Amino acid sequence: MKYIKTLTLLSILILSTGCIQKQDQATVITGGAPHVPNVYNPNASTTTGSSNPVLVANPADVETYPPYTPTRSQYLQGAYRGNSKLQQFITTMASKHNYDKYQLNAIFSTVSRDTEALTKIGAFATSKPTQSKAFVPGTWDKYRANFLTDSRIEKGVNFWREHQYYLNEAARRYGVAPEYIVGIIGVETNFGGFTGKHSVLDALTSIALEFPKRSTFFTSELENYLLLVREQQIDPQYIKGSYAGAFGLAQFMPSSFRDYAVDLDGNGQTNLFTAPDAIGSVANYFKEKGKWNNQIPVAMPTYYNKARFYGLATGFKTSYTQQHLYSLGMRPSSNFYGYKGEVSLILLNRYTRDELWWGTPNFYSIARYNPQDHYAMAVHQLAQAIRLAYYKR
Repeated sequence: MKYIKTLTLLSILILSTGCIQKQDQATVITGGAPHVPNVYNPNASTTTGSSNPVLVANPADVETYPPYTPTRSQYLQGAYRGNSKLQQFITTMASKHNYDKYQLNAIFSTVSRDTEALTKIGAFATSKPTQSKAFVPGTWDKYRANFLTDSRIEKGVNFWREHQYYLNEAARRYGVAPEYIVGIIGVETNFGGFTGKHSVLDALTSIALEFPKRSTFFTSELENYLLLVREQQIDPQYIKGSYAGAFGLAQFMPSSFRDYAVDLDGNGQTNLFTAPDAIGSVANYFKEKGKWNNQIPVAMPTYYNKARFYGLATGFKTSYTQQHLYSLGMRPSSNFYGYKGEVSLILLNRYTRDELWWGTPNFYSIARYNPQDHYAMAVHQLAQAIRLAYYKR
């Protein structure tokens, strides 16, 4: 598993993944056509005259986890040795999944209480924060400035060039355009710049046991994590990730790993800290959970003759016929690449005006990764910016 030097951070929290991102000078991008991926010959070594000649798998990408031999203990030790919820969880895992109870005792005896994870997840909050309903312009400008940057776009181009073989293989297998796979990895971890420093085992255990409000979800994720490390034969304390238990270049939660992660490099282990498996797993997630359709676009900016928009519900879950939105004075900025289906209406609040976009089912697919309009739009715009730079158009 790779260890990558951590960048100096100016942080933005995305709660569902716990990732922290670096800021720098912003770059503008809009629009985006559907991308039908090309099929490349895996046996080809180069393409003569191409500005991006590398088409073969990079042997350095293929890595495995260190060998792990489970240990057993008759007694439960560690930070939660007297915790009745943990004892009951161990009993449940043993009966439900035939997990060795003494092996679980040994695993949980290594756990330290993750107070930072508990703090960030809100376990110690005594009251709900007061949220102002006052209109604050520029929320989208502030959000996108963390992701649509010259340096992140350049890193995306380099990532695409370095891992072109696997991106094209994932596109061939799953029908997902390479730029959107790259976009997810860029938004989630800045291409591996920061994948998290928390022990996933410690974080999940601490939150599951000490945060009743989220206990059901995190207990389920802890269950999936223990099954994951048994299936992949990994030391449970080896994987580091976000404070919420997401890990790897694409920041999968354990349940998503078990449902959608794939071994794209074919080395017998699925390792999301390597580019090939992260690439394949993002593409499979889009295809299986997001129902990605590579024959349609993702989103399109629309014209509207007022500075601020009121009236209709907005968000990636909304659905309108294009005819209805036309009747309200909206016009897409192009022919929408021939797409005639229903669209969601996405509102992006800028400093001086509201920006309106129409989103297709593929925009909804991105939002399945993280259910926020801003997140999905950041992935879309970063993907398009990287594609533009990659092909030098």
